Amino acid sequence: MVNDIDPVLDRILRQQLSRRGALKLSGAAVGAAVLAACRRATEPGIGGSPGGARPTLEAEPGTLEIYDWTGYGDGSYGDQVLWKQYRRKFPDQAPNFTTAFDDDKGFTKAAAGQTWDITHPCAYRFPDWVDLDVLQPWDTSLISNFADLNPALEEVGRADGGQYFIVADWGFAAPMYRSSLVEPRQDSWDLLWDERYAGKISWWDSVNMLVVAAYYNGVSDPWNMTDGELAQQRDFLVDKKPLVRTMWQDEPELIQLVKQEEVVIAYAWTSAWNWTRAKHPDMVYMEPKEGRTSWSCGFALFKDTPNYYHAHEYVDAWMSAQSGLWLLQNYAYGHTNTRVDLSKLSRDVVETFSLNDPAVLEEPRTHPERHIPRRDTYSEFWSEVKAA
Repeated sequence: MVNDIDPVLDRILRQQLSRRGALKLSGAAVGAAVLAACRRATEPGIGGSPGGARPTLEAEPGTLEIYDWTGYGDGSYGDQVLWKQYRRKFPDQAPNFTTAFDDDKGFTKAAAGQTWDITHPCAYRFPDWVDLDVLQPWDTSLISNFADLNPALEEVGRADGGQYFIVADWGFAAPMYRSSLVEPRQDSWDLLWDERYAGKISWWDSVNMLVVAAYYNGVSDPWNMTDGELAQQRDFLVDKKPLVRTMWQDEPELIQLVKQEEVVIAYAWTSAWNWTRAKHPDMVYMEPKEGRTSWSCGFALFKDTPNYYHAHEYVDAWMSAQSGLWLLQNYAYGHTNTRVDLSKLSRDVVETFSLNDPAVLEEPRTHPERHIPRRDTYSEFWSEVKAA
């Protein structure tokens, strides 16, 4: 499975795009239980036609307009496996994709009046999208796979009594390193500022570096720090910054740095580990004692979509166990379908991300991304780190 990744990655690298782009971590907390979580029965949503009778599926235009991450169905990996079920059902109605560098860009476009049928934001932005008042809830009775989805993760997508987001994918952030070249003193975020490896370390260019520094330094609420606490993390990171070779912005940039052996330690997402271990089998994705951070993202349905039923069919395809398996095999991103057959995954993927452990996304082992009330202030302090 891993050997099939490089052609996909190389194509994406040429475009210099990444799945997560410059996503700024914050957002709603994700509950416990992952692939082995208990299941709940399908719950009807409240999505309905605001102005009267809704056209039938056959009467809809049928060509979906979708704002999504690069590589998530737009053909950049050469197949439409994540929505294969939809493609088979509607072979002559392939969606049109607008692809994203980052989460904020899509929100800004929607706030300016642009619409699609479906978008795919991450949890830290869910409240903002609901407040924008451009979405409608899904009718989960039209999504046959909904009963198999992780209920704790789907709860993150609920607002005002409706299922506004079908939470689909999730992943971690943690230190990653080459075990043949690096010997951590302990499993800790402190590997990102280990003076023994000066010039071989890469940080993410993100305010989340303030967050992980705060977890390392024992701050009580790293997502809502005071000015004094932020100043402490800023000064701490400024002191450690000379050890860093570079700060990556797009994930393909990080992957190239690791493959070319310019860095041997990095802040990384799970997909970076998956895409580098073919060349470097000694790549380790750490579970630091202070806890990994995690993210989750989900599909949203626009109010004025003329393709209400087609949109439900598309998301239903994405939420199948088959799509979940492909996502895990190719990106090492988690999927909310609890019926994914873990026996079809390589053992190291299951063990590295504890996919058979229902508590893997629970505090304090993992810190789910959540809303940062003072994001602008965090950005100012991070800018000072970069400028130092």
